[in-house]
Amino acid sequence: MFQFMTSTRIVFGEGAFESSLSLINQFGYSVLLVTGKNLNRCGPLLHHLKSQKLRYQHVAVSGEPNITMIEETATVGRRFKPDLVVAMGGGSVIDVGKALAAVIPNQGDVYDYVEVVGRNVPLKTKPLPFIAIPTTASTGSEVTRNAVLRSGQEQVKVSLRSPDMLADVAIVDPTLTYGMDPYRSGRGAMDAFTHLMEAYVCGMPNPLTDMICEEGLRRLSHSVLPACLEDDHKARADISFAAMLGGMASTNAKLGAAHGLASALGGKLDAPHSVITARLAPYVMAENIQAAMESQRTDVLERFTKVAQLLTGRVNAHREDAILWVNMMLEKLNIPELSQFGVCSTAFDVVAADALKSTSIKGNPLPLTKERLMAILGQVCQCQGECTEHSSVGEDARASIVFTSHDIEPSRLQKS
Repeated sequence: MFQFMTSTRIVFGEGAFESSLSLINQFGYSVLLVTGKNLNRCGPLLHHLKSQKLRYQHVAVSGEPNITMIEETATVGRRFKPDLVVAMGGGSVIDVGKALAAVIPNQGDVYDYVEVVGRNVPLKTKPLPFIAIPTTASTGSEVTRNAVLRSGQEQVKVSLRSPDMLADVAIVDPTLTYGMDPYRSGRGAMDAFTHLMEAYVCGMPNPLTDMICEEGLRRLSHSVLPACLEDDHKARADISFAAMLGGMASTNAKLGAAHGLASALGGKLDAPHSVITARLAPYVMAENIQAAMESQRTDVLERFTKVAQLLTGRVNAHREDAILWVNMMLEKLNIPELSQFGVCSTAFDVVAADALKSTSIKGNPLPLTKERLMAILGQVCQCQGECTEHSSVGEDARASIVFTSHDIEPSRLQKS
């Protein structure tokens, strides 16, 4: 028996963005709009809100989201009393929008609802209607039921999670990713890969997520380089689709040690989540293969072999070929080493212990001991150059928010 959940409505394809903006009008008059600082791609959305005389408050997000940011924004949002939340941007922006839609109607603070470091209390009130419009092909957050937030107190990343947090509408338009620089494109694509790979080899897959992961890995493997390095539009569409499939798969199966370690490292390093998961992936894959060989888990080994076949397009591919493919992509896409962010200065025993508490690691295909996780971190730390000195960075230094209200005067409403 298995369940499958995703966004209520998905609109995918070139031109989906502008052709679907009228859907906003179905959910109310007051809009909490969440975007990144760069509004270059948001023109049609802002024009729609103004032309329809919709009241909206704009929240501009900088950096990866944290619990303090959500608490402060929710306080302002409650005074604004939005009918819905629209988030347009990368995975961090969509996570902020998703979290605000969940927290604003509910009492208490964010720590009441987050996993691991909080009370993990179920949401008492249904979230506000939520529309997600990704401008990157990466996390697949537009179709997931959680928002990843940094906790500055414990220096880990945790999730605010509920089936009710799935977007009411996900508008996925690959044209919004056109022209994105190779670095952001590359790390996003490898984040999508890690979602697909871990969901496929995890300890709790199901037939539907297997189909989704296989299609996602197949599309991503032949599109990642032309999409990220050449801005090929057909390849961009494939990567957007693969990223969305990765979000669907991770929501309905499980993830693994790469995301478990990333949740622990993400609170301690000032590094993008996508870079952390991408750089951890080959070492976690190798450790899982070794553990499967030691315990004679042929089912796990067969899944890694299938991953290798999907990535290389060769029916005779060996499971280690998947690791070679990942390392080749990391090099071609110039994904930075974690040494550049000070990983070697972190306490590996603390990171491993925090990772074992994470929700993600519970999906790993085999239990990995603290010692094995520390060994993975040790391999990541065998860098070519000198490791950057690591220092703790507070939440407020990592991220910021800016509020702007756009209220329509009552007299204008009466005339319209």
